Amino acid sequence: MLIRAFSAIIACLVLVYVLLLMLPAYNRVARPAGYQSNTFDIIAHRNGRALVPGNTFEAAINALDVGADVLEIDVHLTVDNVLVVRHDAIIDTTTNGTGYIAQMTAAQIQSFDAVFHKVDYPNLVAPPGIQVPTLESLFQRIPENRYLIEIKPLGTAAADELCRLITGYDLADQVVVGSFHDSVLVYFREICPDVLTSLGEDEAIWLFVLSKLGLGHLYNSPGYSVQLPMYEEGMTIVTPGLVRAIHQLNMRVEVWTINDPQTMQELMDMGVDSIITDRPDILEGLVNPVL
Repeated sequence: MLIRAFSAIIACLVLVYVLLLMLPAYNRVARPAGYQSNTFDIIAHRNGRALVPGNTFEAAINALDVGADVLEIDVHLTVDNVLVVRHDAIIDTTTNGTGYIAQMTAAQIQSFDAVFHKVDYPNLVAPPGIQVPTLESLFQRIPENRYLIEIKPLGTAAADELCRLITGYDLADQVVVGSFHDSVLVYFREICPDVLTSLGEDEAIWLFVLSKLGLGHLYNSPGYSVQLPMYEEGMTIVTPGLVRAIHQLNMRVEVWTINDPQTMQELMDMGVDSIITDRPDILEGLVNPVL
């Protein structure tokens, strides 16, 4: 009796699964006309931080010079409500100063020199005089380029200020906003609906699980793109099947942080839309080889 009941349950589950496989794809993500998104993009991770101290104006200019299409940067909020372009919550790892960004003014942070990341690039020496930039200064000095901006703090204040700057400088068509904090992204989408966003961490995990089950077409994406690592805890995350599933939703697949040419080429052969790299110069050499 138990075996018969168990078999019936399994049969019902299989039937439901088959029916889900047969359902049409959920609403495909709209590709905005303003954001140039139909070609492969070289995304300079922290503005190409292996070439010039990361997240700086000087790194941004250099990244664009060597072929980057998009500047990937991170923002934190200072105690005087200024967004500065930094990845870590402290300045110790990327300047010759010390302290928590949230407890310092922008002027205090800019009194120190930016350096190469002391943990990731301990042997690189930065030229003196490079400052930590404010986000507004980047928008003022490089207004014509595209940005992938990650909100680092968990609260909503940084999202408020980011929305104000993007709309104030009329850059909604040139920016994609991301965050590992899904709650921050949900809030940002509410206050800044005209600005594109990528998926948060939990959102990306849900998409990944559905795709592995063959049900990625049922995912109702709140974002325009997804940034994924190639590997995570010994598991290969980005595969041709996953790329196809995400493309079925008309989303872009952007993989981080890839610095070796072999993996770059492997990902381009899979059809990913962007690679996020500390070495945009290497990736440019693969995308546009000199014959």
